[in-house]
Amino acid sequence: MKLCAATGFRALVMPCLVVLTVLASSAMAQDKDPFIVENADFSLDKELLMLDMVVESEIPDYISIALEQGFAVPIMFEVEIRSAKRYWFDDRVVSLKQQYLLHHLPMLDSFVVLDVNNSERHYFDNRKAAVRYLEVVYNYPMLNINNLAADKEYYARVRFGIDTDELPLPLKSSSLWDNDWDLQSEWYEWEVRRPES
Repeated sequence: MKLCAATGFRALVMPCLVVLTVLASSAMAQDKDPFIVENADFSLDKELLMLDMVVESEIPDYISIALEQGFAVPIMFEVEIRSAKRYWFDDRVVSLKQQYLLHHLPMLDSFVVLDVNNSERHYFDNRKAAVRYLEVVYNYPMLNINNLAADKEYYARVRFGIDTDELPLPLKSSSLWDNDWDLQSEWYEWEVRRPES
């Protein structure tokens, strides 16, 4: 009798352990940051600061599903240049948000990236190519270097991710979707140096 009870207990517990293992593995996979700024810096074109940036991204499955269902996913990067202060909050000298919309066009079997700031569209054969376009920023104009005082210290910072302010309402409110759309990279910081004259 005791043997039968023990066997029945194992029969109930083992499937539960399998399910818990799968869920734990899924949670560990989702713990990885979906967006990481690998590198960012300014180059100088005459007197204009130009942003160069490289991002590593791993689009979560639920975002891929949203794209396939026809939703435009808003993506952005934010850049700030700040003046460092010793005993107070740093002054924000420049703040810029570059906005994009990534969406799938089933009729054309292609993906499009809309540059919201410039109203320009870029078409790609697959999602990987579209995401790669977003991951590399080259020669993005920021500001004239002469707007930065020579006697002050400055640093810049940038982050990349989902623009939650611009999410379509169904993605914000629907229980059918994973609710973790608040996905941005950590701020990546670097010192801004004026060229020696």
